[in-house]
Amino acid sequence: MKIETRYGVLNSVTHIETDAQGAVISCVPEGPNTLDTPWGRLTPQHSTDDMRRPKVEPLLFYPDGTLRGVALETRTPVATPLGEILAEMLNFYPDGSLRRVFPLNGKLSGYWTEKEEAALCEPLTLQTPAGEITARMVGVQFHPGGQLRSVTLWPGEAVEIDTPVGRQRVRVGIAFHPGGQLRSFEPEKMLGVPTPIGRIEAFDPDALGIHGDCNSLCFAPDGSVESIAAPMNTVQVTLPDGSTRTFAPDRTPSLCDERVQETVPLRISFPPGKVAFGTDLVEEFPMQGHEFKVGRLLMDILGPISYNCGM
Repeated sequence: MKIETRYGVLNSVTHIETDAQGAVISCVPEGPNTLDTPWGRLTPQHSTDDMRRPKVEPLLFYPDGTLRGVALETRTPVATPLGEILAEMLNFYPDGSLRRVFPLNGKLSGYWTEKEEAALCEPLTLQTPAGEITARMVGVQFHPGGQLRSVTLWPGEAVEIDTPVGRQRVRVGIAFHPGGQLRSFEPEKMLGVPTPIGRIEAFDPDALGIHGDCNSLCFAPDGSVESIAAPMNTVQVTLPDGSTRTFAPDRTPSLCDERVQETVPLRISFPPGKVAFGTDLVEEFPMQGHEFKVGRLLMDILGPISYNCGM
């Protein structure tokens, strides 16, 4: 079937999905097509590889016809705010600006491993507000205005960047505010940093490299610590009446082996004039009128802070 788009005519598509007003919001290419876009001429994926790309990804549109997401037939040079990047998948904002660039788009399975996919990923050099970095990357994300929003590093990769707490080696992800200030990063190893209530160690032993936006150590635009994930610290809060509350990292059964307990870092954030604990059920305490004492768990009590599934 043939459909018209603002990027040209698609001559061979199937599985067309429309919204209530009849606008095409997704379709699956059956053969070669070309989209003329501000980021270059793009050929959506239309063939499969039983091992690495077992199915054709749908071509996605917003209701007004703006391109929302496209998997590409081959790695294609794409013009981005940071220069040309070879990509296999792109996502866009409703206003048409580039949102995410993925250098690879293989599907991991029992037939295609992370190691095999990683062998196809070439190091990419980017000029970021925190300095130049070179590494294999899962994805690069932009703010709607074109500023760099985040970088997700390939598992096992680490880079050095400039941060409000000095030059640091980071893994997993790096994120930026729209103004270019560092918003967050995942430390390569346990990192002690000053906070409004004392020195706390940031690290997430189970950080997932799905995207680089959510990391252990987060900063406000002025460079102050906004929140921190602490796997080794406790905080005792003394209330105005003299009573105390103690907050500590949690333990949860490993997804690999339920007999093994994994550490869930304590998330501590610092809204103006307050200290907050938790992520879902947040408890806040005003700085004024409360005392905060930072402690540290003993390794022989806590046990290992990570567990290797052997995968």
